[in-house]
Amino acid sequence: MFTTRSADGGKTFAPIKPITPSNVSQRFEALALDNDGTVFATWLDKRNRAPAKKKGEAYDGAGLFFATSRDGVVYSQAQLVHDNTCECCRIGVAFAGPGRPVVIFRNIFEGGVRDHAITTFSDLKTPGAIHRVSNDDWKISACPHQGPSLSIAPTGTYHATWYTNGKNRQGLFYARSTDGGATFSDPVAIGDPSHNPARAFVLATAKDTYLAWKEFDGEKTTVRMMQSTDDGKTWSEPKTVAATADSSDHPLLVSYGRTVFLSWMTKKDGYHFQPVGQRT
Repeated sequence: MFTTRSADGGKTFAPIKPITPSNVSQRFEALALDNDGTVFATWLDKRNRAPAKKKGEAYDGAGLFFATSRDGVVYSQAQLVHDNTCECCRIGVAFAGPGRPVVIFRNIFEGGVRDHAITTFSDLKTPGAIHRVSNDDWKISACPHQGPSLSIAPTGTYHATWYTNGKNRQGLFYARSTDGGATFSDPVAIGDPSHNPARAFVLATAKDTYLAWKEFDGEKTTVRMMQSTDDGKTWSEPKTVAATADSSDHPLLVSYGRTVFLSWMTKKDGYHFQPVGQRT
């Protein structure tokens, strides 16, 4: 897993370098910036698998690791957050306050259940307790390949989205936490279940919260979006903001100034970077 940085607005980049000396099956890296510019990197890593097998111990999934950098050049030694997580789903990361990253990930709970979990760091070196986001009871010995999304509002509310095909619920869901991720609200279904809603992304701004996701009707893929003006308690009716008739990447939301943009790569229509909302 490698990193680089640009000091001239993306015109040029420094030579790439590894974040960690280990190169054992690393994947699904995620970066977040603290207010002071500190870089927080987290990823999935199977370095603990071989030692466990050598001892004759079972080892499922991968380890969730992290490292930090004050300048984006030199990173701290990689540290383990939690072992035996799902090895094939992307990670969500945000900051709950200065020096307090929060990571949401698909965990492997007892019995091979792959539901989502969250941890809030007390500082840049210390992960907190692991809390379950939702009891979906998705027992599967395979790779879901659908990770969660996380955004934290200035109010402190955690906004989370995820996909599941569990015993208790199936589809795309949203929930919020007002106690630092210790507990979450009842999951709210997202999208039209007949159109395979997937790949949700959530973005919380000062007063508004935005949700974007993909749907497929058998012919075209659309990006659907809805907005909340009360910190995720209620939501507007979904609307279509983009579409394509070919393959596409996950939709992302980006806030710049007072404008919220959709960032979406498509095979047929190229890259979309379009305004989809105005912050109030």
